[in-house]
Amino acid sequence: MGKAEFIVDLLRNKTRKVTLMFNPKLWEIFKKRAEKDKESPTQKIEKLIINHLEENQDI
Repeated sequence: MGKAEFIVDLLRNKTRKVTLMFNPKLWEIFKKRAEKDKESPTQKIEKLIINHLEENQDI
């Protein structure tokens, strides 16, 4: 399995639900940014995690 396929698999196969705590103002700003980018906040967070892991050569 190539790296791109591995990342797609990570993004598709979701079995873990995580609760995160955010400052309400921060969350609203983030949510608005995601909407402007035509993405859900979850998609944005997933991208941030994937990018962080790639930058640190964990995947």
